[in-house]
Amino acid sequence: MLRFLITVCKVSFLSMRYRALGSRRVVNASALFAGVMAVLSLGTIGSARATTINLDLGTPPHVTSKVANSFGALNGTGLQGQTLSLDFRFSHGEFVRLFSGTSNPFVALLKLQTDSSGMVDFLSGTGFLVGQHGNPLQQPQQLGSASGSNGSLAAGLFPLLSGDLQSPLNFFGVHLDLTLPMAPSISITGEEFLFKSDSNGPFGVGPGIPDQGSTLFLLSLALLGPILARVWLPRVG
Repeated sequence: MLRFLITVCKVSFLSMRYRALGSRRVVNASALFAGVMAVLSLGTIGSARATTINLDLGTPPHVTSKVANSFGALNGTGLQGQTLSLDFRFSHGEFVRLFSGTSNPFVALLKLQTDSSGMVDFLSGTGFLVGQHGNPLQQPQQLGSASGSNGSLAAGLFPLLSGDLQSPLNFFGVHLDLTLPMAPSISITGEEFLFKSDSNGPFGVGPGIPDQGSTLFLLSLALLGPILARVWLPRVG
């Protein structure tokens, strides 16, 4: 009888132990699931916090060496050392085409004007070109920066300098993670975003930009325009 009670106690103890282990696994699994959901939620929140700014590239198709847009989405933002997540998207399904002949110093440049009467500390951050479906076309690149004596600031993405991209290439937007300098008494009063390349290495704006041979024809026209102007003007004069 005593042996039977001992056996029953052992079975009961083992059952309790297995239940404890099972409960522990359930808790661990729940904690793991909660952690995964938290990470996913943070990623979603991070994307949702990005400020989307639409840019008009002009009537396509055309080949050019400069496109500029002014906007006011950041007006009133104080310089408090914060990082701004900015998504620049092109209106009306437009895109920029980088030709094989587009100059390597091609830059996507964000210019900020502040209410400071003197030089402000520099911007910093990273950026990358964005594909048709919102996907990054390259690893984040360090931004170049400049500061003017009139309170202006600039940050530039030079996507071709890394050599990671192969042209011709179409991109549909630009993403910047921009860190502002620490100057709490100063605010942003104006913004301009521009794409710029050397005049002898322009880029295209689509849709409607033809491929291959026809693209070379448009590119030749763009390069020939300044030459014709130089020849024509002396004759007119």
